[in-house]
Amino acid sequence: MPVVKLNLDRLQGLVGRNVSKNKIVSKLPFLGLDIEELTKDSVRVEYSPNRPDYATDFGIAASLQGLLGLKKGQIKLAIKKSNFSIKVDASVRKVRPYVTAIVAKNGTLDDETIRQLIVLQEDLHSGTGRKGKKTSIGLHDVDKITFPLLYTTAPFDHEFIPLDSSEKMSIAKILENTEVGQQYGELINNPKKAPIILDSDGNTISFPPIINSALSAVTSKTKNILVEVTALEKSAAEDTLAVVATTLQIAG
Repeated sequence: MPVVKLNLDRLQGLVGRNVSKNKIVSKLPFLGLDIEELTKDSVRVEYSPNRPDYATDFGIAASLQGLLGLKKGQIKLAIKKSNFSIKVDASVRKVRPYVTAIVAKNGTLDDETIRQLIVLQEDLHSGTGRKGKKTSIGLHDVDKITFPLLYTTAPFDHEFIPLDSSEKMSIAKILENTEVGQQYGELINNPKKAPIILDSDGNTISFPPIINSALSAVTSKTKNILVEVTALEKSAAEDTLAVVATTLQIAG
């Protein structure tokens, strides 16, 4: 069962400062959360894989607000049409056929929020995403890329700078020499072509489901986030994106 660590002061800020930390902790089991460890500053809780929205304190805080009667009703996403788009090349059809995305704008990220989003991303990958095979998520700084994007395929000698690196690497080298490549390389089911997402300047921003590009890395300075989900099934892509979109809306 997955476990998430919650900072109590931060969780109280999300739920409402008029609700005591003791009351918040006492209500966690009513959400189906098992308390594994409780300290003065934090609590570790185990949650069901069927509730991926509980991978972050944002999702847990939203449920606590409902349980406490502070906010009621379904969270309604404030989605607007925009000029952001992803074109899809037919070559992905036999590799990884589906992609969907949103842009979340005007947010404020701190290190803890980024950590929470990464935990959500990893939990969705390993759970409903079947270790990245069924779905995978990429988070990107929108202001570092140009639209429209192109979801296509590239040969294994295609090069870009992967996340947490400063040097260009070919897709083949990423699969051979990096930890994520060795761990997830078997998900690339075509021996000649790999799925990639390019921006309109020709820059690679993602090699799903393996790794993102260093170019579009999300940092505490990021204000606008692109969330792209690639998948083997259309419904799986949309369901995964819905969880992340709802979390980002709660996060503001």
